[in-house]
Amino acid sequence: MNPAYALAAVTSGVFGTADFLGGFASRRASALTVTFVSGLAGLVSLCVAQVWIHGAPAPADFGWGLAAGLCGGTGVALLFRAYAIGPVSIAAPVISLVSLAVPVIAGIALGERPSSLAIGGIVLAAGAFPLLASTGERFDPRGVHAVARVVGIASASGVLVGGFLVFMSRVSLSAGLIPLFASRLVTVALFGTILGVRRAPFWPAASARRPTILSGLLDSFANVGYFIAVHHGALALVGTIISLSPVSTVLLARLVLRERWSVPQRWGLALATTAIVCVSLG
Repeated sequence: MNPAYALAAVTSGVFGTADFLGGFASRRASALTVTFVSGLAGLVSLCVAQVWIHGAPAPADFGWGLAAGLCGGTGVALLFRAYAIGPVSIAAPVISLVSLAVPVIAGIALGERPSSLAIGGIVLAAGAFPLLASTGERFDPRGVHAVARVVGIASASGVLVGGFLVFMSRVSLSAGLIPLFASRLVTVALFGTILGVRRAPFWPAASARRPTILSGLLDSFANVGYFIAVHHGALALVGTIISLSPVSTVLLARLVLRERWSVPQRWGLALATTAIVCVSLG
């Protein structure tokens, strides 16, 4: 078993936890403010990680890092928004299904050829997402527009998050964390500018501060974990495991927000776990 895939599995859980905390905070503060402050917190954690991980980035590494920052920052802001206005158990799987497709397609286009077992894991992962979204609640025609809005925002977020995964994989391992720091700096600058233009608050309400800061810290450490994993494993496979982050997000939604789990969601969790095993062994 490649240790990179074990690291990716842990990183996926951390990503899911960070996403849940950011979405939770966005129910109490603007998603723009939450993205900005969590980005600042992430810069702090990257400074700490920089002590142990050094590198010498080339100009191209900064270019990929900046592209990742634009995609990642906007994608996370949309993710927080989707979590804030709709059920997490619907938004999270949609985001992950779309974000799964991007690195898988990119990896195959770049010449990766996953084994049959790994391909089976990718298929299982894709099948897990709609099951995780099956809340078991009765369909309410009055809420169709709200659900469509959540799905639309979640889909856009998935494309951008998938783009972040691809762009960060293009940063060379020898570059260290400096391009990742630059990526996060772009996010902070972008959303700081947006908040300034809109004259919106730069600091969230008291009830949203702790989850916002913790979300940023965890997200940056997850970025480091992904950066290491994707340089020791295939992009399509590491991306698949990372895209299973809604498993921890939906688990937390059940524990904290009391969102009920349906029988299909339990099967979705089983499929997601099997997918990780297949990809890791493949």
